[in-house]
Amino acid sequence: MIAEKQQKIIESIFYRLVAIRSDTNSIYEPIIEDVILNWFREREYFQENPDYFGTEPLEDDTYRREVVWALIRGEGKETVVLIHHHDAVGIEEYGSLEDMAFRPEELKEALKNRVKKKAVLRDLQDENWIFGRGTADMKSGAALQMGVMDHFSRRKDFKGNLLILSVPDEETISKGMLQGVELLHKLYQKYGLNYKLAINSEPYFNNVRDKALYYEGSVGKVMPVIYAKGVTSHISNPYNGISPSMIMANIQRRTELNPGLCDVHENDATPPPMWVHLKDQKKVYDASIPEAAVGFFNWLTFVKEPQEILESLKEFAKEAVTETLVFVDGSYQAFCEMNHQDYEPIEYSPMILDFEEAYERAREDGGERFEKEYENMLFLLKQDYHDNKVTLPELAVKLISLTGDYINIDEPVVIIGLSGPYYPHINNQNIIGDDLRLEERLNRITKKYYNFEFQKNEYFMGMSDLSYCGFTGKSEDIDVIKRNSPGWDEVYSIPFKEMQKLNMKVVNIGPWGKDLHQRSERVYGPDVFERIPTIIKDLIEEVLTGEEKSAEVG
Repeated sequence: MIAEKQQKIIESIFYRLVAIRSDTNSIYEPIIEDVILNWFREREYFQENPDYFGTEPLEDDTYRREVVWALIRGEGKETVVLIHHHDAVGIEEYGSLEDMAFRPEELKEALKNRVKKKAVLRDLQDENWIFGRGTADMKSGAALQMGVMDHFSRRKDFKGNLLILSVPDEETISKGMLQGVELLHKLYQKYGLNYKLAINSEPYFNNVRDKALYYEGSVGKVMPVIYAKGVTSHISNPYNGISPSMIMANIQRRTELNPGLCDVHENDATPPPMWVHLKDQKKVYDASIPEAAVGFFNWLTFVKEPQEILESLKEFAKEAVTETLVFVDGSYQAFCEMNHQDYEPIEYSPMILDFEEAYERAREDGGERFEKEYENMLFLLKQDYHDNKVTLPELAVKLISLTGDYINIDEPVVIIGLSGPYYPHINNQNIIGDDLRLEERLNRITKKYYNFEFQKNEYFMGMSDLSYCGFTGKSEDIDVIKRNSPGWDEVYSIPFKEMQKLNMKVVNIGPWGKDLHQRSERVYGPDVFERIPTIIKDLIEEVLTGEEKSAEVG
């Protein structure tokens, strides 16, 4: 069991981290990075070994953010990696209580008179629950991992190595962990480390006190971007055109909350796709059918790969366009009958393309003019993205729309592309290497100290930086992503080759948390200060030594 002194250290750094604002993708993140770096600098071990900690700057970053890292060297090459993020979402949800978002005790008292949910009120009366922005997601994970590092830094007989990465930007597009992958590769080369296990400490979600969850993987996410080009016409003659908004609506209806698109693995299923943007491309009002419409949505994955998703979306788009044309033709036939006009069928030859195919068609139709305009737009968007004036999906929309504009046909066109951030799914069943018997070990440890068991889940469903701790997909998957993601390598990319070399098992073991990203966000204190650090401490020793750990305090 973690000694009382270590518990106090964890509690101290936890409240210190919570008190510091660290909004994701903002000027606040470097402040907390300095605090974390200085905390390691104050440890006796790192004063004696100053080369074993430092920072890795994010490449070409507006806010000059950094990954903070620290390494404890023991005997041998075997290494466990601790990973957490130090950024948090903003505090807009707190409203008039914004000033208290980082002061847990004051916030707790203020919330007692402002919330009505019984579950929240119950926890407000419980001294074990700590409220505040970032308490659960995930300054608790940062603090308990730092406490574990402090514990091992005092050991004189440590077998193996322990490395910690504290990364920014997890709540945005995981720039920190993507840089962390490069850092892991550098440290592997410099110190000859053999990475065996990555431990993340995101909170688990649960409403039952004696049921703890851990995860041996992390869900993936693909973000398709769909562009529909219709046939424009004045609204006084609607049957002379085709509405792209209707096409998009039919695609959305086939995909959003469609349980048939849930990815299933054993006894688990991902939530179905959910659209987050859908809009026509009109810049000003006029009395005509919009020329184009765009949208994008999240598709979570356990096993589905990008190629399969693109092929599915092509079929959905084909069905949606056909349904639109049939509906318009039927409406026109009825209209002709009402007006005693001759009816002639409305016929179109629609085109369904992925972005790679669309780009080649635009090059054929637009030639050098298209290529030059595309390059100029990409250059300007790259700068706008760097200055936080445009998001990755917005950037993809603009490049796909330009490409669609250069396809020179008077027929409906649907283009399907991809946008970052891309989160590959990851699971220990697909990672080559020793069976670390994580479930067996964790439950033996928890029974030994606390008389409860963890429930094993195959995938952490909140998306996490564990996605970048390896890559078990095929090279064809990488090619599909690159070819169909506008701006890939110029604006956004993933270090797939370095990820493939990591090849380490993953696990998420974190404290009990509730209502993440809400003003009632909270974490269970006993998990932060004692239970989870104790469990992680013993698991690290067992993984590095291969031996069962007997109960102890210290």
